[in-house]
Amino acid sequence: MKKFLDFLKEEIAHDRGLHVFDVDDTLFHTTAKVRVMKGKKQVAALSNSEYNTHKLPKGHSYDYSEFRSSEKFDSESKPNKRMLEKMKSLHVKTKAKGGKVIINTARADFDDKDKFLGTFRKHGVDIDNIHVYRAGNDKGEGTVAEKKANIIRKHLASGDYSHASLYDDSEHNLQHFLKLKDEFPKIKFNAHHVKPDGKSKRYTG
Repeated sequence: MKKFLDFLKEEIAHDRGLHVFDVDDTLFHTTAKVRVMKGKKQVAALSNSEYNTHKLPKGHSYDYSEFRSSEKFDSESKPNKRMLEKMKSLHVKTKAKGGKVIINTARADFDDKDKFLGTFRKHGVDIDNIHVYRAGNDKGEGTVAEKKANIIRKHLASGDYSHASLYDDSEHNLQHFLKLKDEFPKIKFNAHHVKPDGKSKRYTG
């Protein structure tokens, strides 16, 4: 027999949604590259989409200096206006129902947190009430997509949500998001593949 507290928690979560947004090439079109280094020599420079699926060759390392530059992010990023407006609208609607909007990026900490967050404020985002999770801070094993999925998994494990949506330009990230359905069969999953113009298409894997 279902415990009363479990029943009550399910009722509270009945219409609560978790809405997750990527940063690079989803909310903003960005120019930062991840450098692939062999010793002190740069052998490649990866865009955000290339980095998401890149496998580091043995004896090589990544240089994330551009990805950590808040100045570069602030001065060079171009807003994906349609998707920013989508996030702002969902933030207001979801918050009223007790749900949540979060940002989930492959980046690690920026060198100037306030400047980074200020970029969102310039575009009218209530960033002080939307947490930015940084999968790049996870130094463990696994791909970028797996680390981003781990962040979402922790939220869903709380039992606070009846449905979850991900807005991301990377099909690889969307695939790993949808794999979580097996772990959380009672939660409805919606994956949205974001295009360069800010429009999105339902992604089914």
